[in-house]
Amino acid sequence: MREEATAFLDAGIAWLEGEQARDQKCSAEAARLRQILTQATPPEGMQAAPVAPARGIMQRVNDAAGPYWRGADQLSVMCRQARARHKGDAPFVAPFTPGQIAMARHYQTLVEQHDSAGMKCASVEARGGGGGGSGQGGFIEALLRDREEIRSLHQRIGDGFALQVRRGAGSGRRPITLRRLVDAVCLEDQDVTAVLRAHGWAAKGEAREALRAALSEALDRMQGYRLKKGD
Repeated sequence: MREEATAFLDAGIAWLEGEQARDQKCSAEAARLRQILTQATPPEGMQAAPVAPARGIMQRVNDAAGPYWRGADQLSVMCRQARARHKGDAPFVAPFTPGQIAMARHYQTLVEQHDSAGMKCASVEARGGGGGGSGQGGFIEALLRDREEIRSLHQRIGDGFALQVRRGAGSGRRPITLRRLVDAVCLEDQDVTAVLRAHGWAAKGEAREALRAALSEALDRMQGYRLKKGD
């Protein structure tokens, strides 16, 4: 399977590069295919895994029980893209810290876990099993505990805005709340460009940087850091 996928993409790249003189757009498409192939290739030490472009970007996790491969979260993807764009002699500084990335993953796992548990609970109630069977009390307690932690994280995110629409700005723009920004990136795997476009904003440098900064600060607050005004 891996060989077939690699051969397919290599053939596509070769064809596009051969047509470059006729159409410059093919060069950009060839680069896109190369990036897909690179992102779909298993990291060193896991080369036995097949190349699967449809799976998306993956990353190696060095767990105490042994390394494993999982889908890369959106913050890790943005850090990887920023590194690829980095030029010059200045040291590379990732747009998001390991702590922020870990917090985003924890939030995603917590929400998904709570939502799936909620559906299970509703199913039990619908079958008339809400009277409490073996272990049911512990299940409800865990559900309530997750709900309380999610509520606490939402409070730390705050109800402010990551971007507001200024008076006189072009029509079609909508304000972007901090909560919407965090949920779009952490829960829906959208990047800041997608969030901007979904709210009618042009994906320009200033707006992108404003969203990145707002997201970083929100993730720090979710970790429990108290940011001073102006930080």
